[in-house]
Amino acid sequence: MKKLKLLSIILICLLFTACGPKKPVKPKVEKEEAEINDELTELDEKSLEPDINFIEIKEDIKMTDNIQKKKNIDYLLNPPYTDNDDINSKLSNLALTKDFNEQENYRFNIDIKYDKYLMPEEYFLITKEKANIYENPSFQSKVLGEASYFEKIKALNEVKGDAIGATNSNRWINLAWTDDNGTSHSGYMPESEGALRRFRFDHMYNSILHLEEVLSNNEFAYISNYKDVNGSPPLINNKALDQYGMQAYQSAPAYGDLNDLSNFRYFPDGMIVLILENAKDYYKVKALDYEGEYWIPKNYISLDNNLDSLNKTVVVDVTNQNQGVFEKRNGKWTMISYGLATTGARGERAYETPEGKFKVQEKKERFYYSDNKGKELAGYAPYAVRFAQGAYIHGVPIDYVIKNGEKVDPGMKEYLFTIGTMPRSHKCVRNYTSSAKFIYEWADPNDTAIIVIK
Repeated sequence: MKKLKLLSIILICLLFTACGPKKPVKPKVEKEEAEINDELTELDEKSLEPDINFIEIKEDIKMTDNIQKKKNIDYLLNPPYTDNDDINSKLSNLALTKDFNEQENYRFNIDIKYDKYLMPEEYFLITKEKANIYENPSFQSKVLGEASYFEKIKALNEVKGDAIGATNSNRWINLAWTDDNGTSHSGYMPESEGALRRFRFDHMYNSILHLEEVLSNNEFAYISNYKDVNGSPPLINNKALDQYGMQAYQSAPAYGDLNDLSNFRYFPDGMIVLILENAKDYYKVKALDYEGEYWIPKNYISLDNNLDSLNKTVVVDVTNQNQGVFEKRNGKWTMISYGLATTGARGERAYETPEGKFKVQEKKERFYYSDNKGKELAGYAPYAVRFAQGAYIHGVPIDYVIKNGEKVDPGMKEYLFTIGTMPRSHKCVRNYTSSAKFIYEWADPNDTAIIVIK
């Protein structure tokens, strides 16, 4: 395929322990759509998900409102930057260590069908409250602008400059942005002020090829234990968490040796596994992203509603907080969308989005979640695609507001400034709502896999 530069072409859920969730109080929710009211009246512990927001969604909304009220240089909030010769002339006198504008030779086709919120392939995420942008890679040069926490700026190059404090680094990032008048600018920021992010399209593509190859040459199935429907797994030393951070709830016990049932780990619901051997009560399996081979009780393994074929994939990159969407056309994989995403954070009663390869299990136009105590309906997430345990790809979560003592739906929100920054959910993969809707309408449990890479 001809060398291409992508921009030139197209410009956790919080899960409980082994104990089940408490039954929620029936909500009183005003909503015009009769079918939504009917759905809400039938909510119980089987249909309500735990709180999905590691950081309360009102904090994300507040940050979004504040950033939109002020001047900013965030790539998505200002017109896209256009390269010009002045920047190249400035670079001629600098020690260039990495060029982010090199053309790529992609091994897949590109036909973008969802094109909102497109980002540069390399961008710099600001991780400090305030960060200066300098005219040259020197603290003595003129300050051209100021970026703030979580702004995302196009990265052009990496150069050598002044030593950066006590970091033993002299690496500076050459950034490009537009001001409120649409004028293009470039400047330099020490690497310590943020995190360099990129879309690892080749890595995404390789993960798809790996899944495709092993599925074509092996018998496969997937772990099935959503809400412990097939049994609560045993605990490990009275703990509902294994050494890898995977919780017991909505998982299957995986034994390395059937002669020692005290030694095991957990495989999460939805994970695709290869069937290696069929014993009386167990399948010997291999997960595609775990080392070793394991025995799992048959009641946790599903061969029903399996992938008929692999034609669609969403690859989520938890390191860079972004994703790519691919479909197979006439024997060739084609990227049809890419963009930012926010994944699950690890903490007390919170879990990361699990790494691995998963089958899409179901789709919900909206799913409802409880408050952080698991007692009351708190809100819903739109356009949800479930792939692992209670983890979904979904749009911007909506918390109900209280009006005259009743819960009222304030309406869907499209955008959050915090998407694509740091893990902020409980295991789920948060998208802009229109992106989630695109995936929701496109994905099919019969032929779609979700791949999570680190």
